[in-house]
Amino acid sequence: MPDSSGPGDSLQFQWPETSLLAAGALGGPFVIASLTPLRNAMSNGAQDSSASLWQLYSRALGLQSGPANKVRVAYTGALVSSGPACIQWTIIGPTFHFFNSFAPSPAALLATAALETCVTFGSQSRNAQMAFNVQAHAQGQASVPLFGIVRPWGPGATFFMLRNFCGMSGIRLLSPSAQKLLEPILPSGPRELASDLMASMMTCVVSGPLNHCWTYTVTSPKLWKASSKDRSWELVSYLRGQYLLPSNNAFGYSFSPLVRRDFAARCIYIASVFTMFSCIERLAVANWPS
Repeated sequence: MPDSSGPGDSLQFQWPETSLLAAGALGGPFVIASLTPLRNAMSNGAQDSSASLWQLYSRALGLQSGPANKVRVAYTGALVSSGPACIQWTIIGPTFHFFNSFAPSPAALLATAALETCVTFGSQSRNAQMAFNVQAHAQGQASVPLFGIVRPWGPGATFFMLRNFCGMSGIRLLSPSAQKLLEPILPSGPRELASDLMASMMTCVVSGPLNHCWTYTVTSPKLWKASSKDRSWELVSYLRGQYLLPSNNAFGYSFSPLVRRDFAARCIYIASVFTMFSCIERLAVANWPS
């Protein structure tokens, strides 16, 4: 974690230990590939407002498909996302500390989120589009064209970057405060993991809708050539229709059940990522040759 006193006086770029680099380079892609069904279920929720949480998982896992197709459906896009994840999980931490050595934490987070977007936007967008096309084909709907894996920017990238910013903010900004609260309760190690999980789930309140704005955009070709104004109004209308219902209360609206569904899907994915990767990281630190 960066020094709370602020940016350093000189530029610094320190690579972590070899064991941590190995955990990122090998464990990152493994985690991303393994959790593809959870990620696809979360992404599919952006275009499917009728499915329950269980139905999202059931369809993403291919439980309604024949035995030969279950694995193909469940791991749609796994290889697409796992390759860039090797770069993502290896450089993002050191890059944040580099930026934070001469810029305040929020600026360093934004710069790191922009870099992460350039590395993973194309692959993760293509993954979301592939997952959408599998479900669209099953329902007799039109498929969408696929983005290039190495595409660094495009429609929806701003929301993708802000989602990444929110995700990292949980660990870099909120987690230290959570660690202080948990210090009397948990020992070091479990305390950091629990704090990262709590902070990341708190940011899901914001990162969840941002994730859906990105997914909805990359799976809606009509938005790709729309003006920024038209795209913005379409997304405002989309979020209102997704999460708000007319009500007789003082506000005129109430939250729809999709709020709970999508928040749960996001939290389940984030918790699974952190739990798996923390185990891999601990194994690497304990067993990787020094």
